[in-house]
Amino acid sequence: MSDKRSTIDRRKFLATSGLLGGTLLAGCSGGTDDQDATTEGPSGTTASDDGSETTASESGDDSSGGQGGTFIGTTAEDAPTLDPRMNELAWVNDFLHYVFDTLYVMSPDGSEFQPHLASDQPQQEDETTYVIPLEEGVTFHDGSELTAEDVAYSINWILDSDNASPNRANLDFIDEVEASGDYEATFHLNNPFALFQLTLAGMQAAVVPKAIADEQGPDEFGENPVGTGPFQFEEQSSSSHVALTKYEDYFVHEPNLDGIRQRIIPEAEVQYVELATGGAHQASVPKNLLGRAQSESGVEMKRLSQFDYNGLIFNSMREPFDDVRVREAMQYLVDYEEIISSTTGELGKQSYGFMPQGVNESWDFPWEEWRDEYYPEQDHEQAQSLLDEAGYGDGFGKTITISSLASSKFKNMAIILQNQLNEIGVDAEVKEVTTGQWLEELDSGEYDVNIYGWSGGQDPDGFFYYLFRDLRNDEGGLNDGVEGNASAGFLYQAEDSDELQDVDQKIRDAREIVDQDERREMYIDIAETWQSKYPHIPAFSEQSAVAWSSSVQDYEPSQFASQPLCNYWSNAYIQE
Repeated sequence: MSDKRSTIDRRKFLATSGLLGGTLLAGCSGGTDDQDATTEGPSGTTASDDGSETTASESGDDSSGGQGGTFIGTTAEDAPTLDPRMNELAWVNDFLHYVFDTLYVMSPDGSEFQPHLASDQPQQEDETTYVIPLEEGVTFHDGSELTAEDVAYSINWILDSDNASPNRANLDFIDEVEASGDYEATFHLNNPFALFQLTLAGMQAAVVPKAIADEQGPDEFGENPVGTGPFQFEEQSSSSHVALTKYEDYFVHEPNLDGIRQRIIPEAEVQYVELATGGAHQASVPKNLLGRAQSESGVEMKRLSQFDYNGLIFNSMREPFDDVRVREAMQYLVDYEEIISSTTGELGKQSYGFMPQGVNESWDFPWEEWRDEYYPEQDHEQAQSLLDEAGYGDGFGKTITISSLASSKFKNMAIILQNQLNEIGVDAEVKEVTTGQWLEELDSGEYDVNIYGWSGGQDPDGFFYYLFRDLRNDEGGLNDGVEGNASAGFLYQAEDSDELQDVDQKIRDAREIVDQDERREMYIDIAETWQSKYPHIPAFSEQSAVAWSSSVQDYEPSQFASQPLCNYWSNAYIQE
């Protein structure tokens, strides 16, 4: 069993893990809180180049004695499936890196891709053909050896529209993958793709065992997942926990931890109390407990900017939101500062261009111009004027239903819109839905207004391709297994204009262009077109505040490092 541990300097990594390109975390945010964090471990407060801060009130001993233990994490939502081919939730996407491996992983400083299941970098034969050699001797948790047949099967299964994988859009630049040798996979692309290797580092390209997954089907496999990762599935108890045990034959190195248990705790306050009282090793920190976390004995905390986007989405296929004047009026109803204050507080920042501020700044987008043009101050008179112009001055003639997950981050946002609608005489109600119901509504269009959360990474493609392309122009179209997104509130179907078809083509073309300046200009055009249509109330992106027990040693998660409890650069254990 080989040990491919990197010698990258960890402190250099912590200083350089800022706004670098990538869409590592593309997926629905749902009602969960991001668990990613980084720390150097010393007590006090340090600031990294990305503006994040780490506080530690009591550091653990760095000695390696007493290695082992079970790491207990927390998350707010249950996992509908543990099959990476069918998953749509960001926290599950992160968690599954412990069970499944990918061909590449990003280095901790975000500068390069480390071969993982691949034994070397892709070998380019022409602009659309890549040969990837595979690591030999890698075994799945059932003991069978991973081969190129498993790699080809995993990707081709997602590409098959009959399987209705929500991850198909992530990989649709690939035509097919063939097993060109026992330990060699050849990727045939439909077109050049700027984010090819980055995609192969994401969980959407995880490798599953062909024999087991094909025999079981996605439902059964999602309940009993088998991968090559450092930990193997033990059990899942609905609304309680998911448990993993270490896989001693992991090809990178044997994990120090005996296992991982991810507890399902819906309330962030309860998560933190469990951490503070010894019932968990990691928890998200709600805004009202930030001060306590900074001074808690035995607890370390990290604030880390997330590359996400959260807001309210209007169904343009339904009256009255099929009228752009009504959608624009909604922008004047709300106070963005009130939304941020009641949802994420000091952890939130307003979003512009349907992207987080970090993306706007790293790409030098004209976000200040967008702010002045498309994000007005609250003005009920202007809202009423627009509604009068649209013929809805006396109301909508029905009760507007705003769907929301139970998480206060989303529900408070929905309640604010409800209250503002009520103030101008429009009947509105907030309907609480489960994660499954939420995803079904977004797929089917059975909603008036809905919440939306998306983790798109640091490349604009991670937002515009997945949220703003015309799904009808995908191979097979809407009636051939395309699921997972509301396509900017179904505005393509509602308007069906040459202008929107032009922007859809730009979204697709931008993925195939390597030149960064050319891509930037295209994304400016795309963002400005969509902002003028007002399909969403693009409310905020946020920092995550994550705390963990100082008893956890050699633990250095980040935005870039997959499976931070056990990877090439760290191998965590519990120091009792």
